[in-house]
Amino acid sequence: MRLSVIVPNFNGEELLPSLLGSLQSSLSAAQYEWEIIVADDASTDGSRTLVAERFPRVRLVVGDQNLGYGGNCNRGAAAASGEYLAFVNSDISLDGDVFEPLVEKLEGSSGVFALMPLVFAEALRRVENLQEMWISRGLPWLRPVQDIIVEDWQEAAGILGDRLRTAPLCGAFFVCRREHFNELGGFEPAFGRAYWEDVDLGYRARRMGLATVICTDAVVKHAHSQTLNRVLGDRGKRRSLLRNQALFLRRNLDLLRPVPWYRLYLLLRIPQRMLSGDWGTIPHYLSMAFGAAPQ
Repeated sequence: MRLSVIVPNFNGEELLPSLLGSLQSSLSAAQYEWEIIVADDASTDGSRTLVAERFPRVRLVVGDQNLGYGGNCNRGAAAASGEYLAFVNSDISLDGDVFEPLVEKLEGSSGVFALMPLVFAEALRRVENLQEMWISRGLPWLRPVQDIIVEDWQEAAGILGDRLRTAPLCGAFFVCRREHFNELGGFEPAFGRAYWEDVDLGYRARRMGLATVICTDAVVKHAHSQTLNRVLGDRGKRRSLLRNQALFLRRNLDLLRPVPWYRLYLLLRIPQRMLSGDWGTIPHYLSMAFGAAPQ
């Protein structure tokens, strides 16, 4: 098997028909073996029935326990047989076979863990994965790259040309070697429902000497946070994002090595988070503020 396309799903009954139809259509003329796997994260809607009845060629991997995005992706990857894995969010739309150029580039790039297309977030009106990590007041943040107009994907593609651009891993859509994914242990389940687990996976790949890069030969559109909007709401998304930001930093504390007084910044965050009710961040801040210095 050449390529396994893994679609993580939780109550995505409304989103799956469009995506699965376009995936099958785009891969129908592919000159390589492929499979599509829907990893269902204990959905309570009609997702499972829909897949089974309307898309018999799609493999359905059913979970009885809700693991969140990363754990559910791991569930799908464990069932995959492809040499390459593609992770595709259920709120992605695509035209044509965007996988072939990514796999071809990945084959010729020995130092690369994952390749991403340009992912244009329709709600944000910008290319969401043309990002860079920066440290501000003791915390890591993701921001659009400073030298590219990310609001126009065609202009961004023109600036980038055919060169590969290093960027933090974006879980909305990427292709990687299954061998490397397994070596890294997949996504860290501790991140729960969502946020920062993709950046963490990419950063661990970087520790192995492997890059995560963007390729302009493929473009997809992303409705952005459709499932999380329903499941968590704005308040829940904020809490999950802040908790997982702190967890990511705790797991990758070497990022703070160049930051003077980083312990003070972390301690100052604690009363702020207490006042806002974001209690999930506090154990991580305390551990970092009073733990061993980054190596």
